[in-house]
Amino acid sequence: METFPITPLLQLAFYLIAIIYAIFTAVLFYHWQNYSMSGAVTLQTYIAYALFSLPLFAIMAAVAFL
Repeated sequence: METFPITPLLQLAFYLIAIIYAIFTAVLFYHWQNYSMSGAVTLQTYIAYALFSLPLFAIMAAVAFL
């Protein structure tokens, strides 16, 4: 019995997470743009979100495709 390789599953999972991430980012952006009281806090939120999430996203991509 031959086992199914895990690489296509990892890549599919990465694509699904990328779609969820894009939707969540759009919702976050919309809410912070419309309901924020301070432009400085909004900017700090965007920077923190990018600094914490993009490296994790890059690590997931490396695991899925390398």
